[in-house]
This record gives sequence, C-alpha cells and structure tokens, in this order.
Amino acid sequence: MNRGNYSDVEDEDNFGEYMPEDEYGGESDFAHNALSVIGAYKGQRNSEDERHGFGKAILPNGDAYVGTYKNGKRHGRGQYRFVNGAIYQGCYREGLRNGKGVMVYNDKSKYEGYWIDNKKDGEGIFKFKNNDKFSGSWKSDMKHGSGTYTFCKTGAVLKGIWLNDKRVKNFQVFYPIGDGTGFTYHGTWDENESVAGKGYFVFGHLKCMQSGVYVENPFYDNAESIALQSKMCKSIWLSQEILPIISGMLPRLPKTRSVARARSSCDTSFLADKMPAVDVAASTMSGMELYEHRDDLWAEMEEIETESRLNMQGVDAKSSDSNDQNE
Repeated sequence: MNRGNYSDVEDEDNFGEYMPEDEYGGESDFAHNALSVIGAYKGQRNSEDERHGFGKAILPNGDAYVGTYKNGKRHGRGQYRFVNGAIYQGCYREGLRNGKGVMVYNDKSKYEGYWIDNKKDGEGIFKFKNNDKFSGSWKSDMKHGSGTYTFCKTGAVLKGIWLNDKRVKNFQVFYPIGDGTGFTYHGTWDENESVAGKGYFVFGHLKCMQSGVYVENPFYDNAESIALQSKMCKSIWLSQEILPIISGMLPRLPKTRSVARARSSCDTSFLADKMPAVDVAASTMSGMELYEHRDDLWAEMEEIETESRLNMQGVDAKSSDSNDQNE
C-alpha cells in the first residue's frame, strides 16, 4: 500500500550510559593510575565512604556527571554529559534515569519527558533531527498509546494510536492550506501501517466531506514483473460521494489510557541543598586528584557545575508543584 505523504523518520540513536559500577568500581588510591583507566570523583561521601550528596565525576570513557548521589549511586537531580556530545539533565533513581528529564542527542534531536530505568516511558515529546515532532505516550523506548506526530516540512498533523512503535487502528491527519484553514482525513491503518479501506476527507471551511476508499493496485494486478509493479501506483483513492459533515460517520480515535509516568527521584527531595546531615562525612577526593595535571582536571567540570546549577535553579520548585497536582 502507498503511504502517500506519510514518511518514516530515522529513530533516535541509543547512547549507553555507563552503569554505576563502571563509574566508581575502578576508583583507586594509587596516584599513578591513568584517568582513562579509573576515572575520578570529587564530592561528598557518607560514613561508609560511599558517594553521597553532591559530587562531580569523570568516567573512564570521558563521560562526565555533576549532581547528587545516594549511597554510591546517582540519585536525585543531575547532568550527565556523554563524550559523543549528548547531554542528559534530569532525575535519577538508583543510578538510572528515572522520572522527568531532558536528553539532547549528538545529532541535536531531543527528548523531554519521563523515564523508567534509562528508557523513555510515560508522557514525552521527541523532536527529531529533521524537526518532525512526536508528542504522546512512550513505553520502553517505543511510542505506545495515543500521540500526535507533526511533520515539519508540510505542517501536517497526525493523531492516532501507537502500539510498540507501530501505527495502528484509526487515525486523523490535518493538512493546512493557509490562513489557518485546512482539511482533515479520517482513516484506518492496515497491518503494514499503510492507509487502507474506507475513509473521509472533511473540509470544515466548506462544511462538507467526501467519502471514498483506498483500493490496492487496481490496475496492475496482472503485471508480469515485480519490478514493473514496484514502479506503478500501488493504491488509489476512489471518491464516492460528497456529503454534509456527519461526525457520526467518521472513524473515531480509540481511547487509550496514558502510560503511567515514573515517580521521579527528585520528588523525594533528595537534593544537594536538602541532604540529611547525619549520614554525610567530610568531602573527600579520590587518589586520582593527586594526578600531576590536577590543576586542569576539573576546569571543564566547574563550568558544567555552574551551568547545571543555573539551569536547575527555579525548576525544582515548579516540578514539585506539578508533581503534587498530578499525584
């Protein structure tokens, strides 16, 4: 079936954030070990000598983290910079991205929404590198549930249902034609995510609609070669009749429950300025801070910390108010 103006876009790349044990497992007391082998940490610790409170870390692969820890793991709010240029800023729980956060990938695509165990899960907005945008429900890094996909190039807006990243059931597409007007197509996807069967074009400004049906390969069923068929029109719209707008005839979008969002670790008020004093030992440094280039080691990290604090200032209170209303 012909997808018409519906074109797939490349999915975002996956960037594997190092697991917590990769970050701190190789920490050494020997100053002669190279940074590229063991990484480095500067910040608060608890009585068990675990990272606990606010800290800054450079991982063995060059990634960098600035934010809060709890009992040795990233927990609370922080900023993680990948060596490939991607940046995550948001909430962590037990060392993984959980709760609300923003990921800007190295191709400048961007996701802003909820996460569960390092995967997009819940309500979120993804802006692709071609400036198309999907806003809706996610589950395990896949579009799942109701959503809206906006095509940047044409301005068309698709509303529908996704299951495991696949378009299913009924859908609506609005096509703008200028001056705030446009027309809408109401139809159904087949199992190949192609427009199929009966559908309706609705022209609101003309107060009428046209019914019709998409017919698969109506003229070339007897083509002798597959190559020839592939060059031919595989589907065609056959109009039937013009009617006044009758909303009861239009395929309706199925109702789906939104994917529940993850409870943000930030909701626990485990923030740098609200750390429980009872468990916090004096700030310590790993042996790597004796490295001969120690004066330059944290220069970039200081800039990251300053930027992170400025970006997060005022956001925590707003996020907390929003979470209280939702819960």
